[in-house]
Amino acid sequence: MGVSIDRTFVFLSFLRLVLCDLNLEEDEPCVTDGHNGTCVGIFRCPSASLSYLYANAGYVKSPDKIYDYPDLPDICSFKNEEPVVCCTECAMSKAEPYRHTSIGPLGIPKNNKGPLAWSKCLDYLKVLPYPCRGHGNFRVRKIWEEDRKCHAYQLELALAIGGREAERWEFPHMALLGYGDNEQSAQWLCGGTVISERFILTAAHCIFTRDLGNVSYAALGLLKRTDPKELWNIHKIKRIIPHPEYNPPSKYHDIALLETETEINFGKNLLPACLDTGMNKQVSADASGWGRLGHKKDLADTLQVVTLEEFKEAECATLFPQHRHLKHGYDHEKQSCYGSHSEIIDTCEGDSGGPLQTNQFKCQYTVVGVTSFGKDCGILGSAGMYTRVSYYVPWIESIVWPEETEERMKKENLWLDKWLNSTSQ
Repeated sequence: MGVSIDRTFVFLSFLRLVLCDLNLEEDEPCVTDGHNGTCVGIFRCPSASLSYLYANAGYVKSPDKIYDYPDLPDICSFKNEEPVVCCTECAMSKAEPYRHTSIGPLGIPKNNKGPLAWSKCLDYLKVLPYPCRGHGNFRVRKIWEEDRKCHAYQLELALAIGGREAERWEFPHMALLGYGDNEQSAQWLCGGTVISERFILTAAHCIFTRDLGNVSYAALGLLKRTDPKELWNIHKIKRIIPHPEYNPPSKYHDIALLETETEINFGKNLLPACLDTGMNKQVSADASGWGRLGHKKDLADTLQVVTLEEFKEAECATLFPQHRHLKHGYDHEKQSCYGSHSEIIDTCEGDSGGPLQTNQFKCQYTVVGVTSFGKDCGILGSAGMYTRVSYYVPWIESIVWPEETEERMKKENLWLDKWLNSTSQ
């Protein structure tokens, strides 16, 4: 199942809940529920725009839900395929405070402006069965103020309730990469992250092995290496795209994209991860993989997860000084290092290419790093090196979502031209 967001269907389904058009134009006076109002675009009416966003995000009201929002006011007409509503709110203005808003995990409104990868992440949440989709504890209230003859509104959020506790091995975006001429004899040696219907993110050093050649397959949706092969969702790799500045054996720019030959069918146990765009900062993250259980130990059968802390830049520079494969030493802009000062935990050989991720809402994982390399694993105070994903987001966007990237660049260039023309006059 590819993701195609049928906004028309969602929108029309929601409109079945509201009254018929009043056949009034924008800025004309109107009456709804016995109150005088003004016909305005829906995003000029704050509570109406929130109701519109929640309904379109799949939050269907019912008595057993712990969230609530008002019904949409009467519709005056339509403008640019958006409803013009009879708004009775005191906060009505042309500012459109929720124009660039999407409903994020657990029903929390999120600004969708920013990198394309961020808005794609919110789009995936809207249509795919993430565990927190449709869950949340929020309330949108309209309060009539008699003296002002208009409605005030409140948005109440309770973040501690809703969602679910994810099991440690439930990483629905994990990929195990296979090398060899056929699926039956393939050797599964690296990890990766599903980020769209066609692309898997991994480390550039994972795209090729000296003995087995290029990566050939990606297995998705599995928990154990010993799971029956019929439970493996295996995709053949169609195209391998290392970062253009990756130059082995150098450790810099250790990131790559793999395009699958067939489209990845998303479902409850197979979902894409988000990409870190640098907007949120967290000091710890989970690394996952089927790598070795320790120095010179066997590869893990069951997917392993460790929670690691980000080391300071100075400490990373000390742990990873200049050497022949790291000529400029640790590069904090493009790399990060994570480990533990108190426990012997680390990623290990075989975890390469897998994700370092955060999971703030027990719902939609965000990949902050790609497992790159490290020293001997299983040593207290040791750290692994990770490619910092946020630095590479523009490159990833240009390959994974080329049409949207080009369209966005055109709009940005048009805005820049208008601004330059206005300043030169």
